[in-house]
Amino acid sequence: MEGLGNMSKQIPVTVNGKVITVAENSSILMLLQQLNLDHNTVLVELNKTALLKKEYACTVLKPHDRIELVQVSAGG
Repeated sequence: MEGLGNMSKQIPVTVNGKVITVAENSSILMLLQQLNLDHNTVLVELNKTALLKKEYACTVLKPHDRIELVQVSAGG
């Protein structure tokens, strides 16, 4: 498992089908930052519920949460 964060207590979450560990009390925004993803270009679904960008910073991850991330790109 890949670890994110630097706090001692880690929790498992699933991101796009892969189980990873993150620091306890990590927010969606912190997860995106740790994964080097721009929160402005990523759509997030948490436990089958789409989140608004304004919810990223205040939504705290819990053990066994399922997160789906979709990178949005412009094209023509």
